[in-house]
Amino acid sequence: MLEEIRSRDNPLVKEMVRLGESARARRESGRFLLEGARLAGDAVRNGVRPIAAFATADALEKYPQAAQVLQAAQRSALISRQVAGKISGTESSQGIFCICPMPEMDFSVSRDGVYLLLCSLQDPGNLGTIIRTAEAFGVSGLVMTRDCPDRFSPKVLRAGMGSVLRTPVKLVGSGAEGAELLKEKGIRTFAAALTSSAEDITSIPLGPGSCIAIGNEGSGLTQETIDACGRSVIIPMAGRAQSLNAAAAAAVCIWEMTRRR
Repeated sequence: MLEEIRSRDNPLVKEMVRLGESARARRESGRFLLEGARLAGDAVRNGVRPIAAFATADALEKYPQAAQVLQAAQRSALISRQVAGKISGTESSQGIFCICPMPEMDFSVSRDGVYLLLCSLQDPGNLGTIIRTAEAFGVSGLVMTRDCPDRFSPKVLRAGMGSVLRTPVKLVGSGAEGAELLKEKGIRTFAAALTSSAEDITSIPLGPGSCIAIGNEGSGLTQETIDACGRSVIIPMAGRAQSLNAAAAAAVCIWEMTRRR
């Protein structure tokens, strides 16, 4: 019989709230919170064993994967709607939550890989969308500066639709550091930046062994990062818009690097 949790002050409930709200709590504990039937079910199917899993009675009736998630967890419990409302980061919670260990996602750079260098992004939704797009088109890995949003935050996880749990990531201190690391491994690294020497991205034979750097939504890439990359690319546009948002720009860059495969 399932354990029942009805108090919003239960220590496990408080931990889930902290993990949902605080990047520091996630970093220090090595744990993160997953919410929703699809995300939790996807994690379990990909071999993640939750440390703890929780579901409302309504969720157990409505979502087949809820029972699978509870069975896979080291500890599981039935929670009330009130408890679900306290934990949830959304207005209409599905009533399924689990605490998961952070996976080891670092990787070794390969000369025939395709990479993105993400520098000082601000918007969690953009980061999640980029990670989802990168997985969809077979990007080998993401190199990210540490000041990007925490990829295990609820907003990034929702936008990434499970791709965060499967996409290799290497963290670096700065964009310039990331560019130098890639170049040392023989990767041609380009800055997505409007410079006097920027080349039309469609005119460059991108493919295996290449990387494009995407910068901050408001200020773009630093000059130090642009210099470290060595070459710049621009996305040709016919309309009056002067730029694309970071996720849209990343999607175009990913397509140009992977479409010749």
